Amino acid sequence: MKIIFLNLLLLPSILSLNEELLHYVSDDVSGGSYKYYSLMYEGIIKILLISQTGDADLYASHTTAKPTYEPDHYSLQSTTCGEDIIVVPDNFKRPVSIGVYGHPSHELSKYTLLVYEVISMDDQTTYDQKEENIYKDSYNKKKSPTFIVTFMRSIGNVLFEILF
Repeated sequence: MKIIFLNLLLLPSILSLNEELLHYVSDDVSGGSYKYYSLMYEGIIKILLISQTGDADLYASHTTAKPTYEPDHYSLQSTTCGEDIIVVPDNFKRPVSIGVYGHPSHELSKYTLLVYEVISMDDQTTYDQKEENIYKDSYNKKKSPTFIVTFMRSIGNVLFEILF
């Protein structure tokens, strides 16, 4: 049980090995309203929206300046009651418009918007948005643990044994 706890403490650093935080903003949006941002970063970009209070939803478009929840007014969307994640492919025309919508069930939604670059190792690396996994090629879909991940797990196990 304690090994699992320690590994959970190390999980954020392990998961972030293939991503680099580029930008973040904390803001709020009124229910039924939008806040808009412009994404200029190139490459494969992961956008994470965390609602601290209320329920904010995430919309993106590379063809519309102000994306909305209307089906023909966005290219990507995430509308969960928790964390919302979208991945902007590198072939989307820049700038990409990002819309944060405050769900009308809440008077005000406070959120943090994080922008990550998904680090690709080579031209054959792709990102599966539904599974949130990075793939090296179509034949070997599951990426094996890297040396760093294995090393971090070993360090965590040793620290656990020393501390407990």
